Amino acid sequence: MASFIQDTLTKIPGVDPRPAQRSQFFSGLNEGPAETASRIAGLVSKSGASDNSPYYTSNFGQLIPHSGHPLNIGGIPYQGDPLLLEKQQAFDRSKLAERIVHPAGWAAFGKFTVTKDVTHLTKASFLSAVGKETPTFTRLSTVTYGREYPDVARNPRGFAVKFYTEDGNFDMVGLNWPVFFVRDPFQGPDNIRSQQRNPENFLLDFNAWFDFLANVPESQHAGLMLLSDHATPDGNHFSAYGCHTFRWVNAAGDAVFVKYHFRPHHGAKQLDFDQTMMTQGLDPDYSKRQLFEKIHNGGKFTWTMMIQVMTPEEAANSEFDPFDVTKVWPRGQFPMQEVGEVELNRNPEDYHRDVEQAAFSPGSLVPGIELSPDTLLNWRAFFYRDAQYHRLQSANIHQIPVNCPFMSKFHSPDNFFGSMRIDGDAGKKPVYVAMEIPFQVASNVVSRQSHWSHEGKASEYDQVRELYLRVMTPEQRDHLHKNTAKLLVFADEIVKKRYLVQQCAIAPQYAQAIYDLLPAEKRGTFTMEEVAKDSKTAHLVGKDLDYVSGDGRGFMGMPVPRAH
Repeated sequence: MASFIQDTLTKIPGVDPRPAQRSQFFSGLNEGPAETASRIAGLVSKSGASDNSPYYTSNFGQLIPHSGHPLNIGGIPYQGDPLLLEKQQAFDRSKLAERIVHPAGWAAFGKFTVTKDVTHLTKASFLSAVGKETPTFTRLSTVTYGREYPDVARNPRGFAVKFYTEDGNFDMVGLNWPVFFVRDPFQGPDNIRSQQRNPENFLLDFNAWFDFLANVPESQHAGLMLLSDHATPDGNHFSAYGCHTFRWVNAAGDAVFVKYHFRPHHGAKQLDFDQTMMTQGLDPDYSKRQLFEKIHNGGKFTWTMMIQVMTPEEAANSEFDPFDVTKVWPRGQFPMQEVGEVELNRNPEDYHRDVEQAAFSPGSLVPGIELSPDTLLNWRAFFYRDAQYHRLQSANIHQIPVNCPFMSKFHSPDNFFGSMRIDGDAGKKPVYVAMEIPFQVASNVVSRQSHWSHEGKASEYDQVRELYLRVMTPEQRDHLHKNTAKLLVFADEIVKKRYLVQQCAIAPQYAQAIYDLLPAEKRGTFTMEEVAKDSKTAHLVGKDLDYVSGDGRGFMGMPVPRAH
């Protein structure tokens, strides 16, 4: 028999290389995306996660005879050296395009565990039983400045969780405060640009910060958060929010609207202005290091997921817009309900593969969780995915392990071919869509008419006034005033005045406290009496009354009478 096998082997062109390959890491080429994702998420253990090859090779397996010198002619590099060309070409292309938003990020794998029964609210499979666990990947980030920006500096914090469910991936994206700066997608790019570097000189542009806030009345709620100590959390010690309103549907087809809240077990702590300056100077990677080292040393970070729930009838009769992302839902009226826990307990293996190439989209939904009539949310469901397709240069980003729906029971997309596609995707496949429960919207008229009930009304400031006067402590208000004054000095005089007009509309003492902290030579020629006068019409700044919503207009368009 042995001679027969030996004789047979001499007549075939080669032998199976896999034993030799599998004795080394082999650049991960032997693993598919789902296999890799299962390992890096911690569901399975596998040896050989580090490169133990005895040789360096090219990308295509050719041995590199010497790692220190190229082919050369008299010391001049020879451009016919394919190994040198490949090495330089790969290096020149080794960095991805930076994210337009949320570029500086850090992340960890972990799990989500259901702790309370919510099956009466949603049919989402990963929420179907108390104790059920779902693998997750959570990315934290600063939002507006680039990868070079200190991660503890003044900025919103992103909080994005990818749930690897049996019905596909569900992405929840949010911030470390419950509101956003704008509710209309047309203003989204303007808001982000106002907090990015000046295109003329690449300097931080606080004049742009305050100019935008001065001209967008609904931005004051998030603007206050940006200038308070909530914008300088102590690393990863912050609460998080889904911000937008989502729609949950149960097995019977009944729907409710929900908002997501995440409360940290490790506590929410902020740094004041001076602590932030010191920390970011000593360690620009403070937040990244805090997460990595905590998990590396056997620790974890955990947040409890809470929701607020609103029925469609309550939404139709609400005195505020429940789908306005610049507003919150009063907790006394819509109490918090526990759902489960998000735990971060496993560091990524490779930053580029697992963090830099991670892609999130609010459009990644699962049965039982849907979009609400929130204008900005509906637009984000498109453009987040589009931004990732552009950044990663392919519509096949689901084949990157961190984005792979590796826990899904089924995977049979009817999207074929394209760059980076490595599977046999053109076989005969059924094409299907998941059922969604319809809801009625405001009208069937295409126009640029606003649907926001607070647009052009003084009620725009009611919630931020409540936050400033009742929720914040005197110390928090003092820090807010000082933080604002220290940055407002960089703004032009007209911007200072118009910004103080908006704060005066919230509370006269708010504007006065900031004004009093400005150096006398930086206050300009305007008076606070002028500011107070202009604040009477602050809610009309930047608004075209021809497009402002009329009374009774709303998103729901439901045959439910409004309460009077």
